[in-house]
Amino acid sequence: MAGKDAEMPSYQALGEDIDEIAKHLATLRHDLDALTGQIKRTGDHQLERAQDAAGEAVRAVEDAVRKNPVSSLGIALGLGFLVGIVLRR
Repeated sequence: MAGKDAEMPSYQALGEDIDEIAKHLATLRHDLDALTGQIKRTGDHQLERAQDAAGEAVRAVEDAVRKNPVSSLGIALGLGFLVGIVLRR
């Protein structure tokens, strides 16, 4: 029986290893939380930039339509005709 006890790792060493692993996991969790926070901030910033760009594009189209309503109507009719042809096929 004494031989088997000598082969088994000590409970104290095992407990220290578990504590070390727990510390590593806590650090990893903290790092992951920081990373997900950074990803969220970056995504929010990119979404805001995309919304700003879309808003500017809409304003540019509205200005072009106000300045040239006849040309805009002709372009819209032509695009509608082309879309109708493509969808009919």
